[in-house]
Amino acid sequence: MTQELAQRLNQYVQDLFAREDEILRYVRQQTEAHGLPVINLQRNEARLLHLLVKMCGARRGVEVGTLAGYSAIWIARALPASGRLITIEYSRKHADLARTHIERAGLADKVTVLHGAGLDVLPKLAADSPYDFMFIDADKVSYPGYLEWAAANLRVGGLVVADNAFWGGGIFQPDTADGRGVAQFNQMLADHPQFESTIIEVGDGMALGVKSD
Repeated sequence: MTQELAQRLNQYVQDLFAREDEILRYVRQQTEAHGLPVINLQRNEARLLHLLVKMCGARRGVEVGTLAGYSAIWIARALPASGRLITIEYSRKHADLARTHIERAGLADKVTVLHGAGLDVLPKLAADSPYDFMFIDADKVSYPGYLEWAAANLRVGGLVVADNAFWGGGIFQPDTADGRGVAQFNQMLADHPQFESTIIEVGDGMALGVKSD
């Protein structure tokens, strides 16, 4: 498949299956307007995440890496009315903006934004486990640690999903801490006795594992 065809097909899927409403477009626009990194999920990635949350029958989940709240909104909309999402963001500025966007989306009763480093906050959530799913899109160095938390705190049948599993190709000969973190995560997930797993070739690669034990 040529790169041109791949781009056309990607756009086709986004336009047909992953349409944004006014709220999602606003969040994307405000992310850039406030000087945040423009690293939101692509629309087709966000739609896939939304469907995965629905398919696993999730009611309670954890996200690491909130940014401006774009993916949190997609996740929260996939949850039932009684569902709850806890999302963790390292930057206070990003966390405050995400809260504003989540409230604007009418999801403040479903989504709690916690400020702090993922590996510092996650142990505090373990007392309320097991959770139904975990989405990882944060500092790549900590990806292996996030997977360990998922293995310990997801229910059997629960789902862990991680973005940037290809790290722009940096997984092949990783020469940065981020690349090594992602490559180690992928290997751990592939070998993990508690997960059935794979990587879906969408965006920059979306790794997923279903907890089987």
